[in-house]
Amino acid sequence: MTTRYNPFEDKTLHYLQPQEQVIAGEDRTPFNDVIRHADIVQGYQAPKQLDQFARWFQNSQRIYATISVLGIAVFLGYEIVKIIISLTSDK
Repeated sequence: MTTRYNPFEDKTLHYLQPQEQVIAGEDRTPFNDVIRHADIVQGYQAPKQLDQFARWFQNSQRIYATISVLGIAVFLGYEIVKIIISLTSDK
């Protein structure tokens, strides 16, 4: 019987590697080649987070998100009230 290599039992693969803390937003280097390639093709680094967009675009995105959430909440509230009224009415 031959012994086969088992990566789960290999102790050298499981040593912890020291990692440094990176503050979000300061390090904009791409984490893989695809994003790096997209940045090269575009000619500039594309924003990866909302706070990296222009201020006017951030505000419009926040307003759109707020209106969308409020619209969904109003619709769900209306449907719940409609269901309650239909259950309590004597038909």
